[in-house]
Amino acid sequence: MKVAVIQPLLPHYSIAFFNRVVELHPEVELVVLADIETSESLNQYRPQDCRFIVRHLPSLKRKGLIFRPGLLHRLRQEKADIVVYNANPREISQLWAMVVSRLKGQRFTAWGMFHRIGGPRLVSNVYYRLVGLLASKCLTYTRTGASNLVSLGVPKQRIGVVGTAIDERIPFAERAARTPEELAEFRRAHDLDNRHVVLQVVRLSRLKRPELLVQAAEILLRQRQDLLFVLIGNGEMRQELEDMVAARGIQHAFRFLGAIYDEAVLSRWYMSAAVFVVPTCIGLSAHHAMSYGVPVVTDDSLDSQASEFDIIADGLNALTYREGDVQSLADAITSLTTDAALRATLAINALRTIELRHNVLNKALNFFNSNTP
Repeated sequence: MKVAVIQPLLPHYSIAFFNRVVELHPEVELVVLADIETSESLNQYRPQDCRFIVRHLPSLKRKGLIFRPGLLHRLRQEKADIVVYNANPREISQLWAMVVSRLKGQRFTAWGMFHRIGGPRLVSNVYYRLVGLLASKCLTYTRTGASNLVSLGVPKQRIGVVGTAIDERIPFAERAARTPEELAEFRRAHDLDNRHVVLQVVRLSRLKRPELLVQAAEILLRQRQDLLFVLIGNGEMRQELEDMVAARGIQHAFRFLGAIYDEAVLSRWYMSAAVFVVPTCIGLSAHHAMSYGVPVVTDDSLDSQASEFDIIADGLNALTYREGDVQSLADAITSLTTDAALRATLAINALRTIELRHNVLNKALNFFNSNTP
């Protein structure tokens, strides 16, 4: 059986996922059509990393829309038994290809979020309803996307939830490799003893609202001096955030480390952290933190959160705070840095969340099983 999947590009977590699909089902010829020559930072394609076939599918962007010239021609060449389209409202060429496939009586799968993060939903929902009616099967990352499809009139039996995941085997291996003595030395070397590390590993963009963490830190540091806020990542807000911290006179409690991609280095910071905070739109960083058994704090708004919010269970593996409420964010951080029993319980549950459910194996199984009769 031949399966062709259309992807915008190939980040490392997608490569790990497709590799896992091939490992589970070596009899399947998996072909991924993606723009592997794009300069976007998320494109991390290297031929030696892929156990599946990759074909370059160029893309053109015009006024927020994405066109893929030659898509129909490439699909005719592939002659795949199953085609999995990327259900993104901005993907004009793929929508047209879905219409053509339906007119020809060809069965296909549409795969995507199927819910919009913030902003007006009318156009997105019109698109999702159309795709839901055209496709033989709709695969969504989350229960939120599935619920949205049902509300738009798509039959439940044509909807599957694949889930979200990183390749948790990498952080699991790093966690196992770190010894208590090594971590103790790391804490001494970085002056972390007797301090609770509040960690954030994310691109410093307005979408993530990192300024809320600075504002919450200002509240907390009026009352206590045992907190250290470590921000790993770059982005358009970095200088603005550093200026905010300096203006408030709290730079002694902040460290801006820039982007770090070395998992061995990241593992030491994760394993030294008391809590992991991304104010909103948390993304796959939640999976990364939980893979190290670190409790997560993020807001409670489904409107602003990405698909990966499905992993968050308030009071079980994470704490959520009221959207935009800085005091509520500060209170959540206080709870996890003063209540050792709560922190330990959430840490254990965070790790189990990855081990038992939100992992790349389950995602690969869900994807394959949803695409086969």
